[in-house]
Amino acid sequence: MTTIEHLEGHWREWRYAHVATMFRPYGWTALIAQHWLSAGDTDVTLDGLPGTWSMDDGVIFTPPTSGPSLSVNGEYPTEPVKILTGRNQTYGHGKSVPVYYGRLEIETLPRTTHGGERIYGVRVRDPQAATLAHEAGVSEFDYDPAWRLPGVFTPFDRIDIEAETVEEGVRETTPHIGTFAFEYGGQTHEVVVLGKDTDAGTVQPVVHFRDATNGTQTYGAGRVVEIDFTGENRIDWIDFNYAVALPCAFTNFVTCPLPPPQNVLPFEVLAGEKRPEHGIARSID
Repeated sequence: MTTIEHLEGHWREWRYAHVATMFRPYGWTALIAQHWLSAGDTDVTLDGLPGTWSMDDGVIFTPPTSGPSLSVNGEYPTEPVKILTGRNQTYGHGKSVPVYYGRLEIETLPRTTHGGERIYGVRVRDPQAATLAHEAGVSEFDYDPAWRLPGVFTPFDRIDIEAETVEEGVRETTPHIGTFAFEYGGQTHEVVVLGKDTDAGTVQPVVHFRDATNGTQTYGAGRVVEIDFTGENRIDWIDFNYAVALPCAFTNFVTCPLPPPQNVLPFEVLAGEKRPEHGIARSID
């Protein structure tokens, strides 16, 4: 049996690292714009960015004939170049390469519309605009081992679901990989487990849920908690102390998916990250 001191000590270190990552110079709170490209868009100009932009099986950047341009993987392109999707290597995700415009960092992302049409986003990060953790009023419940709940994981073949997001008209692919059943309050509850692809080529199980604290004590659109494989296709625990708000709690320029309808819990999860003290109003760029 793992000691409470060990569990809480590990959680404190993890919590510090999570907050530091969220509020780093090129983290989620540094986002200042999110532009969209649709099929047929050619030589489009985007506010605050150089050159022109097109959609052709991805995002194509055409540099200007003169003046400042993008730095793509340490070089200034002299002809049209595809900006690979994914967070840039500064943040660390996917096969994308670092793309800058002055101090600004640029990334691209694939999404779909409600009608199933492919669209691409172009996001802009400004480290000088990044919110600090104390400015957002980030806090959390004290660690409580009672919220580390044992359960049973039932895997199934991956199903890619095009989930609705906080941005109207935009959908995001969310892979479902199984279910996790646990006991709370004398009843059995079952949630869908999502699978987040990692740079190492593995899958990180995630539970995206809502509960009775949303909108009052915690972020209204729900929270996510990463859970860990303890063996092949085996998960023994869900620890709600690790629940965190999605990036859309801190910035408008994201497309956080909404939780699966099966993952609405009928009780208060008084663990994990609380609602930011200084919220934002949703808007679309």
